[in-house]
Amino acid sequence: MKVLLLGIDGATWNVILPLVEQGKLPTFKQLIENGVWANLESTIPFLSSPAWKSYSTGKNPGKLGLFGWCRFDIKNLELRVNVNTPSRTPEIWDYLGEHGLTSGVVNLPLSLPPKAIRGFIVSGPPMFDSSEYTFPKDLKKDLVEKFGYRINPSAYSFEPKQLLSNKRILAQEVEELIKKRFKAAKYLIELYSPDFFQLTLFYTDVIQHFFWKEMETKDEKFGQVIEKIWETIDKEIGSLIASLKEDTNILIMSDHGFTGVKATFYLNTWFLEKGYLNLSLIDVLLTKLRLYARKTSQSFSRLRLGGLSRLMPRRNLIRLLLRISSRESSNLLNQADWAKTKAISVGECGIFLNPNLNREEYEKLRLKLMKEIKTIIDPRTGEYLVADVKKKEEIYHGEHMDFAPDLVVVPNEGYRVYDSLMRGVWDFENRVWSAYHTLHGVFLACGPDIKNWGRIGDVKIYDLAPTILHMFNVPVPRDMDGRVLTEIFREDSEPAKRQVLYQDLVTEKILIKKKIKELKNQKKV
Repeated sequence: MKVLLLGIDGATWNVILPLVEQGKLPTFKQLIENGVWANLESTIPFLSSPAWKSYSTGKNPGKLGLFGWCRFDIKNLELRVNVNTPSRTPEIWDYLGEHGLTSGVVNLPLSLPPKAIRGFIVSGPPMFDSSEYTFPKDLKKDLVEKFGYRINPSAYSFEPKQLLSNKRILAQEVEELIKKRFKAAKYLIELYSPDFFQLTLFYTDVIQHFFWKEMETKDEKFGQVIEKIWETIDKEIGSLIASLKEDTNILIMSDHGFTGVKATFYLNTWFLEKGYLNLSLIDVLLTKLRLYARKTSQSFSRLRLGGLSRLMPRRNLIRLLLRISSRESSNLLNQADWAKTKAISVGECGIFLNPNLNREEYEKLRLKLMKEIKTIIDPRTGEYLVADVKKKEEIYHGEHMDFAPDLVVVPNEGYRVYDSLMRGVWDFENRVWSAYHTLHGVFLACGPDIKNWGRIGDVKIYDLAPTILHMFNVPVPRDMDGRVLTEIFREDSEPAKRQVLYQDLVTEKILIKKKIKELKNQKKV
């Protein structure tokens, strides 16, 4: 028995089901009719980071130290970019490898540098194409020579406004990237024949961010872009499935859902107006976030590193830039007058309170902010901005709670809560991103061990890792936060007949073996 998992960033039933009904996604139609499908509840916040790593580890962000695309240490006033999991938590393929099973992982976000596993890894965004992104190392050369393999479309930039003038090129390049991903997948499956294979499509997320409005308004130039991308994906999935062995179970999932944006709310601007935030601190934070978010060539130009970028290997330049970012921003943040600041938003939806507050002040401020934010109303429609405001201990647990935001805003669908300081609190234009994430993505399963029951109850992103381990009869670590989805298996299937095995895993054993493999690969032992 083998398992193929296809992860599609931002996949949503809001797009898939209407296209299935119109007869435009025949592969999805077949899988839905012959398997089970459900809403998949993502992490909070519903961002690619931490969601992809919560999927691969079966653990909540509090155990991983991932609460967004950056990690903010408020006690030391440091902000660092996440390109992998700060903790050393094993993932699905590590557990499978411990039991002699092989894995192939292609384009998974937050997997740089690629680690040594029993099988192969092709890392995914965020990274440069010049990075060393494969294990084994020589695999990159093979993929580039055979398929012109790339991580990113050349039109993509971390400056979203620049994409507005390159949208047609972006759409064309993403479609080509998707085709290359599937060609590479077929090749790698045939070459390695892994027991577990995962292919992730990341830039579906970007396409939906930038073309959703055109889809809804049936724009003459770009109204068909999202539909065409999904038709391409459907065709490629069908071709890939046709090339697989009959004993393969197929899983499809996304890290979060998607919907159109009604408005964006700038939380730090609101904090400033309400007196919770001191302007000098805002200046400091924005300086740091610019360094964090725009670490590509735009950053080099801004920091006058253009010449250096031509002389220095990209991988080393990224590391240098991140060190500069952390060091300079840390110094600036330390100069901020925290006596005048009570709360600040970092990233998306996260709120950090002044660490110098005593316990009574801290709890009083948390309750006050929760109450006030819950009453914020869209002045145009009268709708509430947020569905909830959560205390960190209500949604997270684990050894990295010190890095978790004190409060997390859960926006209502159609609203985006962001940390930028703008002229106004509300933005109703949404000129750049016309769509954003939702809590519920997609889950779909089909294969010889899977029921054909149609829609089932909602599942959580943490449930996939333990379910996959059980499918291979590998014990599920008790420290995983998800459950085995026993309801998806046919009664006469092996996964249904077997009891779920659990283990109190000593992760250090896996980590030591993994480190030895990495050292052997580097020819250091």
